[in-house]
Amino acid sequence: VASQRPQEKELEAGGLILVQRDIPIMEGGSMLQRVVIISDITEVRLKDKQIKIKSAVIQEIHHRVKNNLQTIASLLRLQSRRSQSAEVKAALQESVNRILSISVVHEFLSQQDAECINVIEVTKNIQQLIQQNMLDADFELKTVFLGPSIILPSLQASNLALIVNELILNSVEHAFAERTKGLIGLAIEERSDAYVLDLFDDGPGLPEHFDPFKAKSLGLQIVRTLVEDDMNGCFELYNAKGTHAKITIPR
Repeated sequence: VASQRPQEKELEAGGLILVQRDIPIMEGGSMLQRVVIISDITEVRLKDKQIKIKSAVIQEIHHRVKNNLQTIASLLRLQSRRSQSAEVKAALQESVNRILSISVVHEFLSQQDAECINVIEVTKNIQQLIQQNMLDADFELKTVFLGPSIILPSLQASNLALIVNELILNSVEHAFAERTKGLIGLAIEERSDAYVLDLFDDGPGLPEHFDPFKAKSLGLQIVRTLVEDDMNGCFELYNAKGTHAKITIPR
């Protein structure tokens, strides 16, 4: 009561959480009156606590999913080592990369409160995974990222992780064959109604008369299904000093 400054403090009483605001009204250096406002914020604090608990549980779930996915990937690697067939080894390694690309998203989600993902960060992590698992140790891979950094909800980010994984694997298989270095880039354009992502390499480009609709590549089928059916977007391939995969995702 002796203080002539406004004060605010939180206190607990009888199972309630209260905020007391103490506002002295001064005139000519003397206090005319004091206004004390008591607010009951018990429900607000209870909801805050519940939100924190739920957030912690969700992060733990993402962490466990990531660990489970990495365990599955390890089992597939073990199976790959035991196989004598080069075709089986390659198929298992592709499956490992697909699983790990999804685990990248869950790893990000386990480290933050928001259920949103930075597209460039996910792409960087997937590129590093593929470089470790699919390229020779002495292969020189250069990466370029252009445009704004966009944030996508977790479901779209999981789809995009698989899409990026398949497209980079295609570049590794076709653009970098019999080469010791290569470039992979991601250009992002943010429109009012959509995000446009252009993933490109510096390889020889698409073969003449190549028709992506008739291609039997499982990777391209996965990409087209995720982009067009699951995300209501558009997907196209074209040549421009290498192969470009352009993905348009509605906002």
